[in-house]
Amino acid sequence: MKIFVVIPVYKPDKKIWKIIDYSRASNLKPYIKIIESDQSLIFTSKELYVNTEFFNISQDEFNHGGTRNLGAKLASQSGADVLVFMTQDAVPHDSGWLEKLVEPIRTGEAVATFARQLPRPGASLLEQFSRDFNYPSISRVRDRQDIPAMGVKAFFFSNVCSAVRADVFWELGGFPDNVIMNEDMMMAAKILRAGYSIKYVAESEVVHSHDYTLKQQFRRNFDVGAFFADAGSMLDGAAVGGEGLRFVREQVRYVLSRGRPALIPLVVAEAAVKFTAFQLGKRHRFLPLSVKKRMSMHSYHWDQHKE
Repeated sequence: MKIFVVIPVYKPDKKIWKIIDYSRASNLKPYIKIIESDQSLIFTSKELYVNTEFFNISQDEFNHGGTRNLGAKLASQSGADVLVFMTQDAVPHDSGWLEKLVEPIRTGEAVATFARQLPRPGASLLEQFSRDFNYPSISRVRDRQDIPAMGVKAFFFSNVCSAVRADVFWELGGFPDNVIMNEDMMMAAKILRAGYSIKYVAESEVVHSHDYTLKQQFRRNFDVGAFFADAGSMLDGAAVGGEGLRFVREQVRYVLSRGRPALIPLVVAEAAVKFTAFQLGKRHRFLPLSVKKRMSMHSYHWDQHKE
């Protein structure tokens, strides 16, 4: 199998070189496509990185789905069988991460996979919970039959570290290039509705987490709401309310079990901020462009997709 790792980057730190090194250390010997939107790596000794190519685009050209589609197109032109998508701040936990990630695709168990995300060292207790809640230690295969029971969780899929069989990726049209975020969730929905399976591979691990401020949580969840408002019929059956309540309930139990009751007010504040932002995002069509840009984490989206 010919495997390509696609990584969009913008002002990356030294983690990007760890990701490249971990990828090149794999026995699968993948090819790597780096899509730069700020030319921050232009000064590096790129010739030292065998099977690694760097492509530059302007910042105005970047969007979550379209930039990854560009990397996938470049990889497919070179004969890719499997497309692996990474983000610039997700560092593999060990050298076997890639083999474990693509094994279900190689055996035919699934056409797409995604890895477990571990909290970075020093992550807050609430962020540790978020990683544990969304990325448990048990692997699971999902298919179309799971949608009614799992709701939105059936479509949970993360491009922080994922893999998709290349022919299926293009059969389904690649990522949408007009969504503000969650292009990976849309891809998962297309995969499941087409009758294919996805596997969450807990054995493949990357270190990746963010301790967002309340302001950042607001802006991010405004964009999540905007995404769901614009998602259309592809996410039918993906009710989100129950999952949000379960998250808060389990988060309260988590902090209490670790003797941190003083965090309960922050849990409540975060939940209120997320809910308010999500509801505003779902109603973004009623808001002026200038307001949407101030509320959004991905403000460039609104310039690219003016109504």
